[in-house]
Amino acid sequence: MLIYSELRKFSGRVTITIVFVFFGFLFLFNSCKPDPEPLKPTIELVFDGDVTQDGDIVAIGAPLKFHIVVEGQEANITNFTIKKVYNGITKTVMDSGLNSAGFTLNKTFYQSVEDEVVWTFAVQDRNLNKAEISMTIYKDPNSQFGGILEFPSITLGYQENSSIENFFLPFLDETYFQDSASLYQDMVDVLVYFNYREDNGVELPSPTFSSPGEETAANTELYTEYYPFLVDWTTRNYTKYDIRADNGVSAEDFDEAHNDSLLIVSYDDVWGKKKYKWANAGIIIPFQTASGKKGIIKVLDAEHVETGKITFSMKIQM
Repeated sequence: MLIYSELRKFSGRVTITIVFVFFGFLFLFNSCKPDPEPLKPTIELVFDGDVTQDGDIVAIGAPLKFHIVVEGQEANITNFTIKKVYNGITKTVMDSGLNSAGFTLNKTFYQSVEDEVVWTFAVQDRNLNKAEISMTIYKDPNSQFGGILEFPSITLGYQENSSIENFFLPFLDETYFQDSASLYQDMVDVLVYFNYREDNGVELPSPTFSSPGEETAANTELYTEYYPFLVDWTTRNYTKYDIRADNGVSAEDFDEAHNDSLLIVSYDDVWGKKKYKWANAGIIIPFQTASGKKGIIKVLDAEHVETGKITFSMKIQM
């Protein structure tokens, strides 16, 4: 009986040991299992309607239309970029910071002179998870550079100038005051004003090129002080001005341009902003209108008073 009792005790200890060992292995197994892969954000190109298709052959200057759908899975989207890769060169054409669960974007660019471009669309979420998608576009080898409109000398008055028109309509070749400009809202691409702007801590006189669509909310000084009637316009074109200090275009380049080749390669959409400040004599400014027409301005003279004027040459795609 004593032996039997001891055997039962030993059996019980063995059972307990086995149980502990089993749960120990189970714990180790579970603790060694890798964490599940994080869910990456999703990005999709939607090929509907007249959007550009992967592999399309496109003429120089023709629109490239992209329909992009993005969704965050585990975290909000914090960055969105569009890049062009050609001849071993990567160029960022859009880089936006945001905080969004997802978005749908219709974006239009214009075919440049590169023979073959890989367009890459990428997103990153708050957890630093990334996703991207790419497509390839080819230049039509039969593309020809287009004609341009050339304006040797245009003079516009600043906001307090009541004797010289304030608005320029390139495709009508007209400068207008408020009354006539309001009748042709969809043709107004350029306006000017004057103020002082800070540059590296110093207030400097700033002749400024802008457009009726400078701000979507229409609540800046352009709308509250300079041209308040713009608030009531139903069409406010937005011209983007390339604000680089050095865009590579010389006065000689400008003077010798008689087709749109220089205009196409000079404007960089990454630097295209709502206005160009400190537009003094000698400044060269590539730009793009709301309808996608590219052009270049060469400032000839700029006065430094609100009642003054600015004189410039312009070349723009037809």
